[in-house]
Amino acid sequence: MPYAVRESFARQYLRGGTGILEKCVIGVIVIGALYFGYELFVPLAISVLLAFALSPVVRFLRRQRIPHGLAVAVTVLLAFLIIFFVGAIVTRQVTDLAAELPRYQAALEEKIRTLSAFTGSEGGAIDRASDTLRDLQEQLENGTAQSEPPPRRGGAPELDRNRIEPIPVEVHPPPPTAFQQISTIIAVALAPLATVGIIIVFVVFLLLKQKDVRDRAIALMGVHDLEKTTAALDDAGGRLSSYFLALVLMNAGFGTAIGIGLWIIGIPNPVLWGIIAMLMRFMPVVGVFIAAAIPVVLAAAVDPGWLMLGAVVALYLTAETFMNLVVETWLQSTSTGLSILAVLLAAAFWTLLWGPIGLLLAVPLTAVLVVLGRHVEGLNFLHVLLGDTPPLTPAESFYQRMLADDPHEAAEQAEKLLKEMPLTDYYDDVVMEGLRLAQIDADLKKLEASRLPDIRDAALGMIDALADQVAESNGETDAAIAEIPEAWREEGAITCVAGQSALDELAAIILVQLLRHRGFSPKLMRMPDISSAQMQGAEINGAKLVCVSIIDIEHRGAYLKFLVRRLRRIFPGVKLLGAFWKHDPESLRLADIANLIPDRVNSLSEAVGYCVNLAAAEPAKPELELQAQAS
Repeated sequence: MPYAVRESFARQYLRGGTGILEKCVIGVIVIGALYFGYELFVPLAISVLLAFALSPVVRFLRRQRIPHGLAVAVTVLLAFLIIFFVGAIVTRQVTDLAAELPRYQAALEEKIRTLSAFTGSEGGAIDRASDTLRDLQEQLENGTAQSEPPPRRGGAPELDRNRIEPIPVEVHPPPPTAFQQISTIIAVALAPLATVGIIIVFVVFLLLKQKDVRDRAIALMGVHDLEKTTAALDDAGGRLSSYFLALVLMNAGFGTAIGIGLWIIGIPNPVLWGIIAMLMRFMPVVGVFIAAAIPVVLAAAVDPGWLMLGAVVALYLTAETFMNLVVETWLQSTSTGLSILAVLLAAAFWTLLWGPIGLLLAVPLTAVLVVLGRHVEGLNFLHVLLGDTPPLTPAESFYQRMLADDPHEAAEQAEKLLKEMPLTDYYDDVVMEGLRLAQIDADLKKLEASRLPDIRDAALGMIDALADQVAESNGETDAAIAEIPEAWREEGAITCVAGQSALDELAAIILVQLLRHRGFSPKLMRMPDISSAQMQGAEINGAKLVCVSIIDIEHRGAYLKFLVRRLRRIFPGVKLLGAFWKHDPESLRLADIANLIPDRVNSLSEAVGYCVNLAAAEPAKPELELQAQAS
């Protein structure tokens, strides 16, 4: 390899490695900033999510001809009044629950004794641990826990009768003054108040300056492609606003249902548990289990039996199942497309980064990243890693399954896709596109040519299994088949000639299958058949149309010229149809072969339609001629 070429490859390799290293360094810096800037970024994240959730409300008020500033003020005021009202209810409910807990202690202890007796461990480890903890608590409260000095070496400790034990002296600090008490209260309340203030300021700013923030984001993402950038921001803003508003309403409905259900069952403080269920459901996977933990314990403490506990468990399971299978499926159009892997990774990452509040914000924050990854080129990997869009297209998946010699999984994929599309479209959009990818890899030497017959053989089994679905998927009837003239139904009236590649042969086999179910009796000719006919100097009579099946014709123009000369000698005067699968009709490379085969198609549906139309256009023979031929 010349030195200049080696140097060029080296520069490209180093440039790629440097790019990856730079991205890793930037990622580490961003994660470190998020971790150490917890006190700033958490309020900012909450503000952004609230702004997205409140944007639809602001837009609704704007449509009612309310000034923008007033609409923002009303929306933010109502939102935080609701939040403070819910917080006050939670505080009141917690206070009432703390006052009532001693009433349920006896019933809960009885449940524990019943469980201990049932497991055969009465007076065992649980009871001993409980007694030990209770004794230690009493000793700590009464100050009876004293440490004894270690014994002297060589015998018992020596008693000193003249020793006078010192009198312990306790120093009590003076009681705090009123100013100190107020300072302590302010210090405790200052942090949450400051956080709430920051959130309110950020939310108001984001709602008031929404257009300015959008323009600045466009400037950062690049003004060279305003159409794409604007579409990205509109999609992100609209999708996230709808998603967050739907998520809030959906979880609020879940909490309401839980609260009403617990009230009917008879669990104390059902309003508190309904609010907690609403908040905990924002947490992925574990939120509902955390929300159900305390009501389940309360059910065991309130009811001497087990009926109430079972009812509470059934309530949470039924409500969560209904939300997952019915409500979230119904609201699927508003989702941001997070995969299960994304939910699990988001829960782990944000919890490690920000603790419980990170778990609460995990899904919304990850939804923002996935939507950005869909439109921002540098963040594409986030959409691939975290989005619910299949990482491979159906055609790529088919190709990969054929490479892995796994036609069974490809058949399962076909069954799913055939529920949404006709079989001809499946062949065109999935199978033929997958074969095109394989042929391109073979032409570029990325795939060994010896692998192509293996791909063909792996696909043949699946195609044979799908043969029975052709007529049903295309809606064929006997009347439609009867429209084909008798001359075109004869064996070999349509001859499908496969190119030199094994994938050309597979495409021709698929076309033969479709034509047979359409009423024709096509004949398949492979390259050995053509070579044999040419060597014998034979002219095949009875053919009315010859379809030349070639994949990736743009790289095989010279071969096509050689093949057409052969076919002209074997099929003199017969119309040729170039079945150049998935080719680009506007390609300049096809200009050289336009005179060789003027009639060309690039899909199976076009090829079948061409044959049907050509057969239907043939004039019918007079009745007397038909009788003469019959006699």
